Amino acid sequence: MQSELKRLTEELAAATPTDGITKLPLGEAVILRRSHPSDIEGTIYRPLLCLIIQGAKDVSAGRISVHCPAGHSIIVSHELPVLSRITQASPDKPYLALVLPLDLGLLRSFYDQMPDVAEGPGSTAALTCHAADRDILDALARLLALAGGKASVKLLGPILLREIHARLLLSSQGAILRRFLSRDDPSNQLARAIASIRTSIGEPLSVSTLAEHAGMSKSSFHAHFKAVIGQSPGQYQKEVRLLEARRLILESSDAISSVAFEVGYESPAQFSRDYARKFGHPPRQERNRVRQEMRQAQAV
Repeated sequence: MQSELKRLTEELAAATPTDGITKLPLGEAVILRRSHPSDIEGTIYRPLLCLIIQGAKDVSAGRISVHCPAGHSIIVSHELPVLSRITQASPDKPYLALVLPLDLGLLRSFYDQMPDVAEGPGSTAALTCHAADRDILDALARLLALAGGKASVKLLGPILLREIHARLLLSSQGAILRRFLSRDDPSNQLARAIASIRTSIGEPLSVSTLAEHAGMSKSSFHAHFKAVIGQSPGQYQKEVRLLEARRLILESSDAISSVAFEVGYESPAQFSRDYARKFGHPPRQERNRVRQEMRQAQAV
């Protein structure tokens, strides 16, 4: 199965002449290809399934850290600011991964039809990595095969995406998603608080208000947040602010101080220190470096 997945992935990724992202005509699924190990990269993962087909990757969110070799899949149930690094990749054996963003509405539509599953005392973390179930691998292989024969994608694609979501919920890997969908589970209640943080990124953080949104006491909210998300609410907000600031710095010409204020910092100097601590370079230096690299690439 792994060799078939690799073959299908390589055929689809061949449409992209260099390393990067190949978009598939199925939902928002993409193939990622990298020919060299990467530096540590910061980004926000939305709920997703990521199957590592070749190579390996390390991903961390606060105190949660996973190593993901080929044949394993990452599952994320909440929006998480993460640090990731591709650890195994070469021109002869590039890193290959299939990333499928999850449709939470579709998962919720299946939940009431789910059979009873004994969950056991597994991890409550919103980021996990496990060896992929054979049924999931089979469904993803059929997804890749379908993406290569575009004539039938429009008709069969939605059916196959529904199957993958259903199989994921039924699998041993799907425990994290079953907990997230359970109305009485803390991970479900935390999603409301996370949405509040994400939509009011520049506002002061009130843990008491967030706990109220989640329907928990302040102490219970704080404990569950760290267990599921891997960091405190304050740390989560800071990570989200810095990642949004990095996007603005690299994609706009706004003054660094304006970006700092937009994401909720009161002191541009403190913002620059936090930014350099997280990304390795002060914001102005990174903007100049990235733009210089883009000019050099365009000149080639």
